[in-house]
Amino acid sequence: MNRAGVRAFFLVLACLAWSLSRAGVKGEGSYRETAVKNGGTVSGAVRLEGIIPRDATEPVTKDPDYCGKMKVSPRLIAGKNGAVKNAVVSLEQIAEGKKWNAPAIALLHQRKCEYDPHVLVLGPHTELDIVNDDPILHNVHGYEQRESLRSVFNIAQPLKGQKTRIAPERLSDGEIRATCDAGHPWMNAYIVRLEHPYVALTGEDGKFEIRDIPPGIYTLRMWHEGVTTKPSRVGSGTPPVVEQPYEASRQVSVEPNGHLAVDFTFALRSAFVSN
Repeated sequence: MNRAGVRAFFLVLACLAWSLSRAGVKGEGSYRETAVKNGGTVSGAVRLEGIIPRDATEPVTKDPDYCGKMKVSPRLIAGKNGAVKNAVVSLEQIAEGKKWNAPAIALLHQRKCEYDPHVLVLGPHTELDIVNDDPILHNVHGYEQRESLRSVFNIAQPLKGQKTRIAPERLSDGEIRATCDAGHPWMNAYIVRLEHPYVALTGEDGKFEIRDIPPGIYTLRMWHEGVTTKPSRVGSGTPPVVEQPYEASRQVSVEPNGHLAVDFTFALRSAFVSN
């Protein structure tokens, strides 16, 4: 082999070694837990602009003797001064910070043909137990909320008291929508999975608070699931179509021991029109 061939051979070996080393870096870019000194706080509220609409209702089309005839949609819960419940507020672009004391196991119940809780925030190592508290068949189907609507899990639970555990590695980061494929299309819940603990779920008063943030500049993101739904095409095998979520972002500068107030507001879209 001539000199040029030798150089090319070793170049290929070097590239291969680099590729293998990168492939072996487990969790590269993942969140790192560390001690936080002089951490700051971001707090605020999420509110709805304009007139607060009446509670939306959806007809019960199966098992009405047990489920009832109508269900109030949990997709928008807005109270006094437009306070919005179940909005998720989180930091982005944060590589390290406090330890996440997330529970080892989180529970998602099916009670009276509704999910409880409606929005559930999970850590990266949290296992998910899905429980059927009803004496009827439910089928819990989880979809990534991305363009592909990839199926994450699909579980039939025909028995009351039945419990199914979902391992963390089966869950993807971001938002997962759970629906019932057993004839209960009004049932829906969201599982929001993040690898870091800098996240808050708004309560009845619309307020949130995120503490112990390492000083720095971040993007603060607000996410709300969207309100309006309509059935998918018959036989498509996909859940009801949901309008796009309401999202907003703000750049925030967190000072040492500082307290920053940030509010988010959004107005409902006038209509949900699908092609």
